[in-house]
Amino acid sequence: MKRGLFILLIMLSACATKPPVQEMSNARAAIMAAQELPGSNEKSDSYLKSAETALEEAAEAIRQERYESARNKALEAKRNAQSAARLKQASAPETPQESKH
Repeated sequence: MKRGLFILLIMLSACATKPPVQEMSNARAAIMAAQELPGSNEKSDSYLKSAETALEEAAEAIRQERYESARNKALEAKRNAQSAARLKQASAPETPQESKH
């Protein structure tokens, strides 16, 4: 029983110590998508800046091998980038084609 528990703990710790590669990639993609959208306002710019800062903090956490912190920061970056994108889309002027529908 103790051996099984020990093996389980080793396996769980191995999972927890992996760099959050996918989360970092998702955050970068969300930031790039938000940057490319037309429209801008103070609030969307603030969310985008927060996303960029969180991504930088995630990268620093990875360098320090603090992977759980890095994962959390990457997820925060993605959420902020998505918020920026929603705000930019809401503030973008309607194009003539869009107004015909």
